[in-house]
Amino acid sequence: MRILISNDDGAFNPALWAMVEAVKDLGDVMVVAPDRDRSGVGAGLTLNDPVRVKSIISPVPGVQAWAVEGTPGDSVILGLKQLSEEPVDLLLSGINTGNNIGTDLIVSGTVGAALQGFLNGTASAAISVGIAGDAESPMVGAAIHDLAESMLEHVTAGGPTPFVNVNFPRISDGPYRGAMLTGLGKRIVADTVETQTRGYRTMYWIQRRASALDDRSRMDPGTDIWAMRHNWVSVTPLGAELTGVSVDGFAARLVEVLDRSVKDHAGRHADEAAG
Repeated sequence: MRILISNDDGAFNPALWAMVEAVKDLGDVMVVAPDRDRSGVGAGLTLNDPVRVKSIISPVPGVQAWAVEGTPGDSVILGLKQLSEEPVDLLLSGINTGNNIGTDLIVSGTVGAALQGFLNGTASAAISVGIAGDAESPMVGAAIHDLAESMLEHVTAGGPTPFVNVNFPRISDGPYRGAMLTGLGKRIVADTVETQTRGYRTMYWIQRRASALDDRSRMDPGTDIWAMRHNWVSVTPLGAELTGVSVDGFAARLVEVLDRSVKDHAGRHADEAAG
């Protein structure tokens, strides 16, 4: 099986390589990711200029890696259509440091990369954690491993192509309660623009600060926002239109896999602490 890993934080981001370590035993892993932080570009593509690609040294033996002077979407398409010598069975995007929940998905480069994989017929998952340090957690790594294994089994069985957005709450907020199927919550965007004038030129910086949570999304146990606030791993099945959630089929089975994984690991951790 062949697994392509990308992200929007750059090919040298440690959280990306934590994902590689988590799934490297499941098949032939390759990395194709932007050469720098490209957060906030969504599913954008470079269509009017050439895109440069450079082979980079992988910190994980046996894993080929490339850095792309372009967007996360560019990276995925180049990985799928040009750099991989064989068909890719699974695309994993992340691990993003900071949750991608609610309407943030529209601008998320992590989700945008996964969307481009899905549009090209590849099973895809966007994966995020609450803070950077959580990407190194053995519990998160074990859960990602089980998620990827389940998706590969689904692909092998000939099931419909899945596209999911998975978020892990901050570990510091308390032990995970399990995993749950969620829909998209809503955020209240508060964009601002900063300006600076130098001579006859005015420069502009668009600032998207942490957005406020919609009250209904905070209270509704069916949203990804509620899940993060109550220490549940969130699994949101998506489509090309970022449409609603069905509790049937593969997404529900994937929730069961993650629920069992995080609970089993939490139980082992508690036993070790007590022993």
